Amino acid sequence: MGTSNWQNISYCVELIRRINPKTILDVGVGFGRWGILCREFLEVWGGKIHNKDWTKQIDGIEIFPDNIQEYHKYFYSKIIVDDAYKYIFENDFLYDLIIFGDVLEHFEKCKAIELLEHSMKKSKYVLLNIPIGKYWKQNEIYENKYEKHLSFWGLRELTKLNPIAYKTFRDEIHRKFAAFIFSSEFNKIPNRINYRTKLSLIITQYPEFKKLLKKLIQK
Repeated sequence: MGTSNWQNISYCVELIRRINPKTILDVGVGFGRWGILCREFLEVWGGKIHNKDWTKQIDGIEIFPDNIQEYHKYFYSKIIVDDAYKYIFENDFLYDLIIFGDVLEHFEKCKAIELLEHSMKKSKYVLLNIPIGKYWKQNEIYENKYEKHLSFWGLRELTKLNPIAYKTFRDEIHRKFAAFIFSSEFNKIPNRINYRTKLSLIITQYPEFKKLLKKLIQK
């Protein structure tokens, strides 16, 4: 079951929370990391504890059927078993966010660039996590031929595609990888909440702060 490094998680979660998408497509579901994290930090973190209260549309696409288990269906609204390139080019949809979590390196480079650029037309934002450099050779594993890496990427060629934000990371054996946000519609990442909303959240979470604030106002 597909998985990847963890050093980028907090950065990506912060980006996702700032974008605050209502609709998400997770390309290459694998273990389900991004769908689960989106559900947790866009829904549960905001007080929607039970799935009957969840309102975000979180869809996933996965080419290897054996990766999909029962628990995926709890967190995802819908999972499509299909080739991502074929599905994204052949279907008419618009998402707020498309996530490629260590996916593009499994395509030949020309095809991967086409997929990324076309995804920017199908989504307000695209979050890309990808290995950087030549030290990421990977063959077929756990009888899944789609796990093989077919392309290798340099940081410069990805920054030429004009991301609105990116950050590089190192894995536990010091290999470089990066997270990018792309958008053909926006030139910056929004702030999720303003100061008034933040104050409201603080008051909700800490009732004693509300009492203190009331005393200060009365003075």
